[in-house]
Amino acid sequence: MRVLIYEPMPDIQRADTILAAARKESELGNDILLLVEEEVQLLTRNHISQPHSVNCTNIIKAKIATSEFNFTALPRNKALAKQFSTNPQKALNDIKHYRSHCFQKVIESFKPEKIIIWNGLPHYQQDFIDLSRRMNPNQKFSFMEAGWFPQSGTYYEDPLGVNAQSSISTTKPKSISSEERQNIKQWKLTYRGKFEDNNISDNGYVFIPLQLETDTNITKFSPFRTMKSFLEWAEYHVPPNISIITRQHPLDQSSPLDLLPNSSRMKIDNKTPLHQLISKSNCVLGINSTVLLESLIYEKPVYTVGNGIFSRSDAIIKVGLDDMIPTIHLYSVERQEELIHLLLQKQKNLTPPKTYFLKNILSHTRNQKRLNYSLCSIILAAIKIWIKNKLKAL
Repeated sequence: MRVLIYEPMPDIQRADTILAAARKESELGNDILLLVEEEVQLLTRNHISQPHSVNCTNIIKAKIATSEFNFTALPRNKALAKQFSTNPQKALNDIKHYRSHCFQKVIESFKPEKIIIWNGLPHYQQDFIDLSRRMNPNQKFSFMEAGWFPQSGTYYEDPLGVNAQSSISTTKPKSISSEERQNIKQWKLTYRGKFEDNNISDNGYVFIPLQLETDTNITKFSPFRTMKSFLEWAEYHVPPNISIITRQHPLDQSSPLDLLPNSSRMKIDNKTPLHQLISKSNCVLGINSTVLLESLIYEKPVYTVGNGIFSRSDAIIKVGLDDMIPTIHLYSVERQEELIHLLLQKQKNLTPPKTYFLKNILSHTRNQKRLNYSLCSIILAAIKIWIKNKLKAL
């Protein structure tokens, strides 16, 4: 089977993930082609709310070009990048035509029988998905996303999509055997132990984990477009005698004071470890953050106002926008354990093999066409990535 794996913006984690998926497909005897882009123009991303370009060339050179797989990288178009920097909205149509032309050539040449794509929800992926479906209405897709326990180092695949668009979100978790339940209980103890937080208590507050407003979980599956509007709703729907502690997403660079409603009883705590805030809470309230799933590990009542991977389960309680958060919690630890069991079955560990960078390069230098980039530029890119990782670890 010919499998095309498309990731327009491979950062270090995503590059490792798509390479892991490529190895898995290759072990099944499939023919692999990786499709990436040297530069992508975005209107918003994570904490960046203005139009900008993301250059992925160094990651492509250091990770993708030195792998054992064939790949195609859409070349950076300097003229379009310059046009985008001066007039983003006007440039987007020209960028769409350029990318679609490149995509069409790749699809016509490789004729993929299956396409694997990371996430599939952001606007910059839609041109490729729409074109693929027009060229082949029966095109088979598989969508990848980071896992849950934890997000780092894990991933899952789904034939329909990710998060609230996935098949998991429409699947009611099955009952599990007593042995499976005991295994989940032991797994929860072990997981909590990693954070030195097996001491679960109730300090009486509602914990609200916030999310990035540009995340597709918010733009597509949330009734609130801003975290401030969500907190304003919570202010009036959490009983007035209960304190509220909220926490910003780690990538959110907005001022905490700008989030809180006027004269609010809420407190923003970005310093206390996340798992401690969960373990000491009375209950957890959120939109569709992965933190809601992690809260199940602490056997806390969990409430949501959004849609997510958990939507078909009774493990997380959906509340309407006219509802009050109850003070007496009617929830089932058994249903929580069944959802955890289902997700652990779907989740795969990302275990990239040990790679020897210089050995990889030397093994490919005989075929310069396959590398697509000069040897010097690949080595320089790898050094830049190595330095970046070291600085991030400081």
